[in-house]
Amino acid sequence: MKAITITKVVTRNFIMDIVSKFQNFFGINLTSYEKMVSRGMQQIKDELQEDNTNLNWYRYEITQLTNGAVSITLYGDKI
Repeated sequence: MKAITITKVVTRNFIMDIVSKFQNFFGINLTSYEKMVSRGMQQIKDELQEDNTNLNWYRYEITQLTNGAVSITLYGDKI
């Protein structure tokens, strides 16, 4: 088995930052944040499919870099 690490940094746009501030104030789900995380995870999945990589186990780690950016890291072992 070989260890694998893939990191993607995803940001949202300025307009969605303003919208999410209002959503956060009123306690509404932060859909722009959810979409940003989903987009980053999909980019990682696409990269794994391009390389035909099968994983024995994996784990995602999501770190908020700023109010509008996250770093998503996948750790795992290739089969």
